[in-house]
Amino acid sequence: MRMVRTPIVFAVMALGLLGARVTAAEGTLDDAKKLYAAASFESALVVLDEVNRGDDATQRDVLEYRALCLIALGRVGEAQATVDALVAKSPAFLPTGDDISPRFVALVNDARTRLLPDITKRLFNAARDQFRARNNSVAREQFEQVLRLADDEAWAGSSEAVDFRTLASGFLELMDASVKSNDSPPPVGTAVAATTEPSAGSAPAVLTHQRTELQPPVQIEQVLPKWRPTDAVTAQRRFTGAVRVRIGKDGRVVSAAMEVATDPEYDKQLLEATRSWRYMPARRNGEPIEVEKLVTFSLRMY
Repeated sequence: MRMVRTPIVFAVMALGLLGARVTAAEGTLDDAKKLYAAASFESALVVLDEVNRGDDATQRDVLEYRALCLIALGRVGEAQATVDALVAKSPAFLPTGDDISPRFVALVNDARTRLLPDITKRLFNAARDQFRARNNSVAREQFEQVLRLADDEAWAGSSEAVDFRTLASGFLELMDASVKSNDSPPPVGTAVAATTEPSAGSAPAVLTHQRTELQPPVQIEQVLPKWRPTDAVTAQRRFTGAVRVRIGKDGRVVSAAMEVATDPEYDKQLLEATRSWRYMPARRNGEPIEVEKLVTFSLRMY
């Protein structure tokens, strides 16, 4: 009997040959994508394991297609771990495409909601370390990335995101103030504060994310003590510092700590002074919330 080979048979044979070809040697990302499109998920996983990791974009694509294959095979636990690795490498990643797996979208959204706070915290700490090491160009880039992550809709409505946003903004302003102080020094013997929030009586900026309205704290009373250097050597120095304050729901300062120290005696006086500072509290959808704020200042006698 003569065997009739239908187009379906030829398609299966071609797919088998493709799988044999890309698993016999190092495959490419395009090979893995073709295997995924042909529903040959196990073969696609083998190829993905062999793909040269290459640049960040390639690594991201490898993780994405690995997760898609694992989802298709029902290996959800492994898929979630792969998606977590994907988000850790590319925090801003969002699935695109009309035919993308709804399960994949759900796993990515879950991973971003869980992981973005910790990723942002680690990036903020790294940026602060770079700032303290005087690597300002690297610090600025990382603080700007912190701002982008804190504005992400996955968690932008949380008080923690507000904290990172205000702290990163404060450090960026601190770097700007340090540069400007060379051109326009403050009056003799004074401490000048620089903050990103509007003054009392002006309308605070409103940030909207997923129908969440966030209003930053607005200063009502924020008096810095007068700087009186204790010796001639200190008097000849110029300082740019920052104090981190946590503002409660009633607008009072709950705690304060020096983020960037200056003259030790002045820092003690400043921390004491923060007890009397008052603010219109930050609000989320009209309700007061507790947040952190970075207040930067400059000291110079001459």
